[in-house]
Amino acid sequence: MERLVSEPSFVRLALKKRQASITLRLRWDRSPRTCSAVVRRLPVAGQVWHAKWANNEIYTLLPVDQEVFSPEWISAYPAPGDLMYLPIDPTPSRPIGAPDLDSSKGLIDVAYFYDRGTNLLVGPSGAHTGNIFATAINPAEVEEFAKVCTDVWFSGAVGEQLVLEVAS
Repeated sequence: MERLVSEPSFVRLALKKRQASITLRLRWDRSPRTCSAVVRRLPVAGQVWHAKWANNEIYTLLPVDQEVFSPEWISAYPAPGDLMYLPIDPTPSRPIGAPDLDSSKGLIDVAYFYDRGTNLLVGPSGAHTGNIFATAINPAEVEEFAKVCTDVWFSGAVGEQLVLEVAS
């Protein structure tokens, strides 16, 4: 596997309009190929969505560039503070109102899970698993950021961007 010249240790996940963020540790030890694929693209920003079926999840969608998904630290039951890379096969199906993304090679669902009770086994297309590639380092930050994520659900996601960048 090709190694990056610089392998950052942390990323910052932010909700831009709400001016809230959380620092996560990249899990090079468990998902090196996924970390490499994500870090090559940073920074990324996109419309945030709140999950319908998985429950306590916010996410954004990115078109597949050159990434090739390979299972690493796979999960169907993410924990609070987990950031996952979930591949979506090429399909015209995407959230209503989603931006027009090139999905000819598939999409990447970059998903942050903010509370317990989340599972990826239900939904319109059945079970879905992905790689955990970053984890929260501070439980108090997870709880604070969860309040903001819940606000996305209750107040709406219109105009809100999820930003993922290397933490300085």
